Amino acid sequence: MNAQISDTLTSKANTPEVLTEIYDSKRELTVWLRDTDSDILDYAQTLVASHSMFRGITARLSVGEVSDYMSQKLPAGPGRAALIEDLVLICDMFSCLFELEHIGLRLVKLEQSMCPKFHCDQVPCRLLVSYLGAGTEYRDLASRNGSSSPTKAPAVHNIPLFAVALLKEQGWEDDSEHGLFHRSPTSNELYPRLLLSLDFAS
Repeated sequence: MNAQISDTLTSKANTPEVLTEIYDSKRELTVWLRDTDSDILDYAQTLVASHSMFRGITARLSVGEVSDYMSQKLPAGPGRAALIEDLVLICDMFSCLFELEHIGLRLVKLEQSMCPKFHCDQVPCRLLVSYLGAGTEYRDLASRNGSSSPTKAPAVHNIPLFAVALLKEQGWEDDSEHGLFHRSPTSNELYPRLLLSLDFAS
């Protein structure tokens, strides 16, 4: 089923084309909803196990370099090929969508909240995928327009596991105000996490 959920500033669907809506001046968040891949999930659990020495990978890469680089950095195990294939796909989409020759890639193991306070980043746009643990949280976008009740705290939402999310940030280049208020999950029960983030490479 090609379900799609949209409000004024958010668009979610189970097809990747929804990501292109980030160019809509009204959109602050677009989310490609995906089913959990059991092979990748099993590998992610092994990768972040308490005995694992894996802490994370940070690199500036072209799309053509992603497969070989990740093959060198990620330890062998069932599901590794599926994860690398997914990383290549997502990096290729991000690169094509923003016409980037290189991307900034981070695949990190998180054992505690990295950014517990709601904030906006000084980048144009960031892609996030949670492969294990809870997804990134974001504040009800209605609060940006003053349409939420002044007596109630803005609702907090969670980006689902395996969903590919594009977050428009303060560095987005147009004349409008942008910036999706988001944070890492705050409960220790939601860790460890395996999080992919992609940025424009400087």
